[in-house]
Amino acid sequence: MVRLSISKNPDVVASLVRHIFFRAVKDKVPDLMPAFHPFTFPAKQDKYDLALNMLPERLQNIITYKRITEVQLRYNETDEHPQFVAVVNHRYQWTIDRTCEQLVNEGLDIIGLEVNSSASPDYSDGVVAPELTLLGRVMAVEGDHATVGTNQGPTEYALSDLSLFKSKENIVYYLGSLVGEGKAEQIVSHIKQDEARRLQPDVVMREIEEVGAWLSRLPYRNYDSFVFTIGTDNAVPGQAGIRLEEPKLIFDVSGTNIHATPTAGLNTFGPYSRSTSFDVNSPKVLVVFHQRNAGHFAEFLAQLKGGIAQHAYFANGMVRKYGLTAMEYRIAEITDYTVPQYLAAITKLLRAENGSFDIAIIETCENFRQLPPLDNPYFQVKSLLYSHGISTQFIRAETAQKPTYSIDSIALQMYAKLGGTPWTVPTGPSVDHELVIGIGSSILRSNQYAGATQARIVGISTFFSADGKYISNRKTQDVPYDEYFDELLRNLKLSIDEISNNYSWSPGDRIRIIFHIFKPIKHIEADVVASLMEQYREFDIKFAFVTFSEFHPYVLFNENERGEFDTYRKVYKGAHVPWRGYNVLLDPRSCLVQMLGPREMKTSRHGASRPVLVRIHRSSTFVDLTYVVQQAFKFTRLSFRTFYPAHSPVTLLYSNMLARQLKDLRGIPGWNYDVASRQLRHKKWFL
Repeated sequence: MVRLSISKNPDVVASLVRHIFFRAVKDKVPDLMPAFHPFTFPAKQDKYDLALNMLPERLQNIITYKRITEVQLRYNETDEHPQFVAVVNHRYQWTIDRTCEQLVNEGLDIIGLEVNSSASPDYSDGVVAPELTLLGRVMAVEGDHATVGTNQGPTEYALSDLSLFKSKENIVYYLGSLVGEGKAEQIVSHIKQDEARRLQPDVVMREIEEVGAWLSRLPYRNYDSFVFTIGTDNAVPGQAGIRLEEPKLIFDVSGTNIHATPTAGLNTFGPYSRSTSFDVNSPKVLVVFHQRNAGHFAEFLAQLKGGIAQHAYFANGMVRKYGLTAMEYRIAEITDYTVPQYLAAITKLLRAENGSFDIAIIETCENFRQLPPLDNPYFQVKSLLYSHGISTQFIRAETAQKPTYSIDSIALQMYAKLGGTPWTVPTGPSVDHELVIGIGSSILRSNQYAGATQARIVGISTFFSADGKYISNRKTQDVPYDEYFDELLRNLKLSIDEISNNYSWSPGDRIRIIFHIFKPIKHIEADVVASLMEQYREFDIKFAFVTFSEFHPYVLFNENERGEFDTYRKVYKGAHVPWRGYNVLLDPRSCLVQMLGPREMKTSRHGASRPVLVRIHRSSTFVDLTYVVQQAFKFTRLSFRTFYPAHSPVTLLYSNMLARQLKDLRGIPGWNYDVASRQLRHKKWFL
């Protein structure tokens, strides 16, 4: 027997709390089969199965879409009141209570469908939920066995050991085999609409409080008389946290042209770049669209250039709003939406103008999303144009026909893709040089099935000045996982060497570097940053290694918030959602920040955005949490995709956009990032 201090041994106590909690709930509901950590279980009451009343009686409780409750027991190390907390969340999940053997006996053809195997952890059969493993697609069925195409090759399994992967596609397929495909799509659509209503913040908060009240009534004690209780008070004690200021936006180098809102600021002052050496003032635009949409596109191009009369924000068009002197179009029409047609039309224009285009406007179609990259005009066109240093704006025919709600954002994106800076954010006086670096990464897997080799990894870094001006981006080479450390280190050093030279850093200068990381890969990035700083002993460098996470158990509610009125649907949106900037300190290095509030929600159907968890890594030498959070908050105002704030700072938003585009383009024959990067590196072509 030993005696432990709760505050000095939180990991041991947390483990004890989780085990006692698990046993207490199992004693109360013996037939419950939860996951252990986080403690996750489906609702047992019929009212929490959204599929029940939508299905024929013979399918009820066979196909379900049940509420899943997740409870995470965590230790919050706050200065004032360290405590353990039970964080409760809800989501909905499909299940099919049938093995593949039962489905085949019902007459379902499972060839080509994705399947799971299930296994119970050691010594836990009948105690916790079995663990599911996504294996691959069924290749053949013979008798009571199936051959599955796995990452280890074709493998035979007993049908009784397999179940369908719980994807929407598989649910619709199985349901369609019983009630018809059209009816199945209709049922699933109604269920998803009901889910949207159930996931409104006020409903979620009420249901979470119900679960919390139930948990608070259970006894939590072990045989050694260790005991705890769960309270029902879910209010945040004391002040909310850091006082965050919504940044004013700056529209000139001198910092005198300032406005609170971006589109009004642009209409009043013009873009920030107009006061700099921005040199694309008369962009030449390559345009390709289908001949049957020629009338709508001709009208759209005129509106983009000259404006839409009586439009609240875009009456003067892109030329006047962004201080351009001219805007020239060169147009080609296609007769069908095929890759050869697009490439031929673009190549003809490039030859005619000797490739001297600044940006392209290309018609796209919704069904391109269903095509693989090799057959997809969207990716083939991007690959061709990027290799010529030409940014691309894709527009659907429906948008060209009715551009009122989107034309202002389209012009904003195009100006940023041309290399312009529409606005910046203020930065306080400082004796330090400051650089903000976003580090993203993408693991290149062959598929999502068990055993897929994570053969190669690519890193993406974006570089910004303290006031949010975009400097450049740089991509690492695709390397095996165990070589990523050295490649990322080399990549960052090349960029910092270039930036220190361009910005005239001198020996002895104080340098502050803030690294924004979306998801550390086993802390490789933290180790890289520490090694990187060792190589710059001539400067006095302080650095903060900051991680951002959208995937955490916390949700913030403001039960006094009525929400904003949605004038389009005549309802309120964002009830119970905290205002943008509301935040809660979890410990001296961590803060939860609500980046988007009721005002930033587009419609009442979007539910509520989750807060972002901001953490300063322990290895950092700059540990001013207030400064780091305020800066990240300002950087959410620098996305030039729309005039709304982004859910994460652009350091990470841009890194993720780059990673997604490069992942799709890497399979296109002839695509060469290095060639494209030399001409596009300082432009926001990935928006």
